[in-house]
Amino acid sequence: MPYPYTLTAALILSSVYLLGHKLRATSHHRRWVSVAGGVSVAWVFVDLLPEISENQAKFSTGPHRGMALFPEQAVYLAAMLGFMIFYAFEYIVVASEETGEPSRVYSACRIVAFSTYSGLIAYLLIHNVWRDASTLILYTLAMSFHFLLVDHSLFSEQYGSYESHLRWVLALSVLVGWFIGVLTSIPDPWMARIVGFVSGGVLMNTVVVELPEGRGGRFWPFAIAAATYSSVLIIVLG
Repeated sequence: MPYPYTLTAALILSSVYLLGHKLRATSHHRRWVSVAGGVSVAWVFVDLLPEISENQAKFSTGPHRGMALFPEQAVYLAAMLGFMIFYAFEYIVVASEETGEPSRVYSACRIVAFSTYSGLIAYLLIHNVWRDASTLILYTLAMSFHFLLVDHSLFSEQYGSYESHLRWVLALSVLVGWFIGVLTSIPDPWMARIVGFVSGGVLMNTVVVELPEGRGGRFWPFAIAAATYSSVLIIVLG
């Protein structure tokens, strides 16, 4: 995919963090967050998981099989790692509600994790295999909604610091991830692991925002968005 197109996609993704406060000011903000969760889940189950399965099959039988521990599960383990890392951060957030604010070290580590995560998503704009412009558009749309969900989560838990400067850090990390993707290329086995890691992160971050009691999730916007986006993916991807 030509760089101008992927740069445009990266700028769109980055702008979600910068402009999220405008949507938060609307009365329907929480419904849009639920829509974002539905789109994220649809993208993972309809598009990304089949790709992970295909990558794992290649990993298990390809020339790199002997170069990795647990080659039969390597990509799935990467997905589980993404899920567990963000679960750990959420666990600490919940635990800290009983003992006070999370430590500065924890808050810094969490922002580093989300910055790296956002950068990897942008990195995939360059190095994932896009069949045509429509698949790039679908990926950009899904991740834009997902970043809206992340923006909501971080704003809710780190209001002051997130609004003042941390959202700029995340926005910059998207552009840095894209730029690194332009300058570098990594072997296919590690690319497959990145895709797996991102999928695990998407699932966990969606669950964190949408499902727990008290988070204000909206079932019908979530369900309708998931069904609609799944239908679009099935039609476009064939």
